[in-house]
Amino acid sequence: MDEPIIVLEPGEWLLWSGRPQRVVPTGLEWLRLVFGTVPAAVFAVVTFPGGLTLVVLALAAVWGPVLWRLWTTHRAVYAVTDQRVVVADRVSGYTRTWMDLTTPVTSPARGGLGTLTFHPPVVTVDIFGFGLPSRNQQRPIVLFAVPDAGGLRDLIVQAQDVD
Repeated sequence: MDEPIIVLEPGEWLLWSGRPQRVVPTGLEWLRLVFGTVPAAVFAVVTFPGGLTLVVLALAAVWGPVLWRLWTTHRAVYAVTDQRVVVADRVSGYTRTWMDLTTPVTSPARGGLGTLTFHPPVVTVDIFGFGLPSRNQQRPIVLFAVPDAGGLRDLIVQAQDVD
């Protein structure tokens, strides 16, 4: 399957769709790989000498989350409409996540690419006069390696002003 079909709701307009242009580890992921690999391997060897299995598990704990994010980001297709943002898997067609459109925070990257982060509205619970965030909040949606992220953010703000 080349591209998943993202069905638009009645009255919904597609503002932008695309895929990540370049999938590489972020700065914090590089730090995790560089400064986590050796300590994890040393810890595994010191605690259980001759235990290759423990070394492999320690390295998997360091490298696994980074490789998982790179793999899922490589397979992602993004769609931004005037009402919501959708992330779908380009291989299976499964819609991984979506949420109502909010104004994203942009982070510039190299080569004219950027990252857009859509933060969901925080739902609070009033406890003794204090507003505390409720449990199981939706996680932010992050679109990695988006070309002209600033221009897309401006397009989103313009579409929100129309509504």
